[in-house]
Formats: sequence, C-alpha cells, structure tokens
Amino acid sequence: MKRSNGKPHIKKTAFLAAVKVTGNISKAAEMAKIDRTSHYRWMRGDEQYEAAFEEAIDEAADWLEDEARRRAVDGVEETIYNKDGDAVGTRVKYSDTLLIFLLNGARPQKYRRVNEHTGTIEHKHTTLTDAVSVLVRASNGSANGSGNRLEGKL
Repeated sequence: MKRSNGKPHIKKTAFLAAVKVTGNISKAAEMAKIDRTSHYRWMRGDEQYEAAFEEAIDEAADWLEDEARRRAVDGVEETIYNKDGDAVGTRVKYSDTLLIFLLNGARPQKYRRVNEHTGTIEHKHTTLTDAVSVLVRASNGSANGSGNRLEGKL
C-alpha cells in the first residue's frame, strides 16, 4: 500500500498483515496499533486497499480451512492421564464435526443436509403496527382492556 506521495502506508500494511493472521478486524487493529474505524474509512476511499483487504480475509479463511482439515483428517494429539493426574500416554483425536463441515463445503450437492417439508403450516403473525398498538395501550394502562398495565421492560 502506497500513499499518494509514493511512500508506503505503514499502518495499512501492518493492519492487513494482522488481518491475514487473525481474520478479525478488532484484533488486527489492536495489533497494528490503529483505531478500527480507520479500516472502515480506508474501505470507503481506497479501492486498492479494499482489494488488498479482501485478499487478506481470503488468506485468513484459507488458513482456517487448512487447520480444520488438519484436525479432521490428521487429528490432534491429546495427553491421556490416569486417575492420579499423571500423564500415561497420548492418543490422536479426530474431529468428525469438522469433517462434516469440510464435506458440506466441498460437495454441497452430495453432503449438505436438505430439509423437505410437506403439508401445510398455519402461522399467525403480528404486524409491527399491531405490536406498537399493544405497547401504546400498555403504557396508557389499558393494554388488555381491564385497565391492568403490562409489566416488564422492552
């Protein structure tokens, strides 16, 4: 990222590097020692920055996907303890849940859960106008026609 004078914009560069690692705007801003609102200001006025930010987010997501795959397929080594709390060995634990998410993402047409509903569903809903009327009546002490006020907070 360069400024209009050709010099590198150190804060933008530091922030984008932190986004690649964290994938989180607040944490990246803290690491780069900037206010998080700077990022939003840069997004509005700098197309080059916006493209670089999207790339940084993609890199962070790629890292997460790689980590999910590692935990699902390669597993994570865990220490086994006896009843006295002494370490007695290790085992590899795999994540079936992460594997399911990876399969859903890689082949959604095959693995994504599809819910098919048949029959009819009756649904009565209240419009915003109806809800406001109830609240107004409640504040006047006549919400239910009996003069009793509704208690509670909104």
